[in-house]
Amino acid sequence: MNLANAIRQDDMTQVREHLGTMKNPAQRDADGFTPLMLASALGKTGIVHLLLDAGADVHAVDARMGTTALHKAAQAGSVDAVRVLLDNGAFIDQQSAGLGNTALMDATVHRHERVVRFLLDRGARTTPMNYAGETALDLARAGRLEAIAGLIETRIACDQARIRGQSLMAAVKRDDLADVRRLVAAGHAVDERSPRSGGPDEDCTPLGMAARMGHAGIVRALLELGADAARVNGPMKATAAHEAAYFGHADVLRVLASPLHEGAAVVDIDARGQYNGMTALHDAVWHGHLDAARALVRAGARLDLRSHAGLRPRELAELHGYDEVARMIAIAEAGSQQDRAIPAAMRSA
Repeated sequence: MNLANAIRQDDMTQVREHLGTMKNPAQRDADGFTPLMLASALGKTGIVHLLLDAGADVHAVDARMGTTALHKAAQAGSVDAVRVLLDNGAFIDQQSAGLGNTALMDATVHRHERVVRFLLDRGARTTPMNYAGETALDLARAGRLEAIAGLIETRIACDQARIRGQSLMAAVKRDDLADVRRLVAAGHAVDERSPRSGGPDEDCTPLGMAARMGHAGIVRALLELGADAARVNGPMKATAAHEAAYFGHADVLRVLASPLHEGAAVVDIDARGQYNGMTALHDAVWHGHLDAARALVRAGARLDLRSHAGLRPRELAELHGYDEVARMIAIAEAGSQQDRAIPAAMRSA
């Protein structure tokens, strides 16, 4: 019995035996499916566990439609398989290459109300559109799936209510320092997050929003009130320093790079973005923000880190023709090299 047949028959013993001798648990069948996709499509949750434990790639896509194991589990209506895949790192909102469908859309089209409910509870966005320009709600309404449409509508209403109820975020946006202090003192969570509901402000903390908008006084106050400067913001998972650098807010960067008390750095200014590998300095350079780049260099930002495209900050400046920014960084690089050439004993003398 081959592995595919063992999966179809839910024969855990045979699956274990195959996995014990296979070098590649992601080997595809004639349809371009990995064993994990097949097990997920059949709702064989126990085998999904076995395959993931053996190193199966939860992010692999099939060769025909570009769907993942999560799409297959959603189409099958298996809440348990969906849960296991999400718990093992599957991207809940990943869109298929062929149709642009998310797992939420597939669960909707295949009329699996329990899976729709579960995905919504786990934070699936309602805003993505497939390549036909349809959201999950559009698909539910087109199919006259009233119960599923109701679930999605309820989630949208809850997200909107959460946004309206985030008084601290509203105070940050209007640069109301006194109200920020009052609200935190009254018990509002200093690190509250906006919902993952689509749009530029989603999944953002008050500190991230203040840094993005250039409200340096509020950034300082939030840090003093205990805001976590390491928390990331939005789909790009940007730090507060990335947010400030991207929009050129040098005054905010100086606050973020200044210790609140001796020996304690507020933020890791060299943190690299998960999407493109860029540091805050890269972001400042990318958009030609000389003052922001200078603030980061003076704060000790590393000049040698490379983005996923292999570029250091100076090289990025040269690529985009930001001559003044490139010269500033080159001078800083020369100074760093000179410092390294001087023995430590002489530097401390």
